[in-house]
Amino acid sequence: MLKQEMNAIYGRMALKDIPWNIEAPPDELVALVQDGTLTACKVIDLGCGAGNYSRYLAAKGFDVTGVDISSEAIRIASEKAVSENVKCRFLCADLCRDLPEQFPSGFDFAFEWEVLHHIYPEQRGKYLENIHALMNPKGKYLAVCFHENNTSFEGKGKYRKTGIGTLLYFSNETELKDLYSRHFKIFELKSIEIKGRTGKHLVNYAMLQKL
Repeated sequence: MLKQEMNAIYGRMALKDIPWNIEAPPDELVALVQDGTLTACKVIDLGCGAGNYSRYLAAKGFDVTGVDISSEAIRIASEKAVSENVKCRFLCADLCRDLPEQFPSGFDFAFEWEVLHHIYPEQRGKYLENIHALMNPKGKYLAVCFHENNTSFEGKGKYRKTGIGTLLYFSNETELKDLYSRHFKIFELKSIEIKGRTGKHLVNYAMLQKL
């Protein structure tokens, strides 16, 4: 269902109208690069969408693979990389299912930016298991998803429908600590505010390391 939903969004909407499609990389990711916390390595961009952040890292010398469930998003990302002469690869895959044979692995850094809230609790175990399998020993993993106390969306509760029809799951730090700690050491898990297209969002920010 998520695959069809995302293909429909990327197929019918202009990129400027897709709420999460922001061209500029997030300040928090940029800071990791600028302060040397994150140096050139093999990276997987989980839920890469149109590949904006993949292209940013590739231009900084990282070896980047962007992955998204939507073939339409991957088509757009690939075309943009070619038009901008940026070298990175893009693959279509559902990381909540068994990984395709010959899927690349050996990543030093994995990151997802506002992706996990599209993945419901019953799917998250397999998702984290796959990310763990794709990473090198002691590989780092940055994950950012909407906090359940985020008030920038209508409605209350764990599940909320957005203006473009997507149904999101809003998490808290306690449940994420339980989820992440099965496969990763938790360096940081906190709530922060980040920039969105129309305002700020309260999110869970996690910096993790493969066990």
